[in-house]
This record gives sequence, structure tokens and C-alpha cells, in this order.
Amino acid sequence: MTSRRNVLRSLFSSSLLMPGLLSELLAGDDPLAARSPHTGGRARRIIMIYATGDVSHIDTFDPKPLTKNRDGTGSGKLMGNVFGAKPNARCGTEVSDIFPHLRGVMDEICLIRSMKASHFDHSEATLGMHTGSPTFARPSMGSWVSYGLGSFNRNLPSFMVIAPHLPYGGTQVYASDFLPAAHQGTRVIPGDNPIANLRSPGRSGDLQQTWSAG
Repeated sequence: MTSRRNVLRSLFSSSLLMPGLLSELLAGDDPLAARSPHTGGRARRIIMIYATGDVSHIDTFDPKPLTKNRDGTGSGKLMGNVFGAKPNARCGTEVSDIFPHLRGVMDEICLIRSMKASHFDHSEATLGMHTGSPTFARPSMGSWVSYGLGSFNRNLPSFMVIAPHLPYGGTQVYASDFLPAAHQGTRVIPGDNPIANLRSPGRSGDLQQTWSAG
């Protein structure tokens, strides 16, 4: 007799079948239905701001004092912080003079300076940050959140992406990959057509509204 353990082991051998099956088991007919997490949490919404091609970390939140002694000197030249930095009076975290007001509340902000990667290419680093893998296609962070928690808002997609221009890595940074397509990020751009393919090009607004209502 086949045990449940053997069935699950067999299903896990296919990365295409298992996520779809789990989605149906957890959400029934609605893959975006809100689901309870394993542990309670206080966060109700997640907004991730990824500033691709932004200012240097050395000039913002990671001054790296050692660069001061090697700025423009010797064979291993390093450019130090050009704006200056000061520590927060309470927690001691150094923040660039570009952000004096943010520095004042730095004791209420979680700043991570210990992250490392084996890739330094922009595209690979971007994919690694958003999907956990710089080389292989994987679901994005937002897709996993949508897949695991669903959404209480039934008027909008559970995973929204505001991106006037695609970042390094392209659409893979918000793709669902082997997760159900319902968990892929919906890209919103400025302009008259913020969401692609939302309006039918050959149908008037009144006719489309009548069609939708019917």
C-alpha cells in the first residue's frame, strides 16, 4: 500500500506539479484568498523600494572609514564618502550628511550591513536580491508573499509592481516562475495605460463596461 509519505515524496520530485497542487489545497478555487500565517505578525502591508542604479552605499548608509586613508592614494585607490557622515546620537549608526533627518531616527530603523554575495554583476545581484538566485530562475520575493498569504483586497492584484523602467534582471524580478501565474507581479507604469492589456484596443469604454457587467 502506498503511504502518504511516498506520495508526497513523488510529488516533490516535480517542481511544476507541487506548487500548483499546494495552491489548490490551501486556497481552494481562489489562489489569492487570504490565508493565516503560521505565526502571528504585526505587519499588514509590504512595500519594497528598490532604487536601481542609485547612489553609492558608501555615500549613504555605509561610510567605511578605512577608505579615508586610501582615498586617491597608493596602488589600491578607493574613493571615500564625499559628503561626510555622522553617527546617530543614540545607536551610533553612521549616516551620510545627505540624510540628516533620517539619521535622527536611525535608532528606529533596521539597517543591514552584513549581506554578501559571490556575484558583483548588476543583473545577477538584482536577481539574487529579488529571487534568492543570481543564476537560476526562481519565484520573486513578492510572488512568495502572495503565494503564502494571499490578499484581503479583492479589487487589486495581491502583488503590485510600480516600475516606470525595468530594473536589472528585467521581468524576472517580479515573476512567479514555477508558482501559479496568479502570484506574478502586476506592473504599473505612469501614463494613460498604467497596466498593460487592461483595456481592449478594439472596444469602446461604454461597450467594455456593458460587456463586463453582463
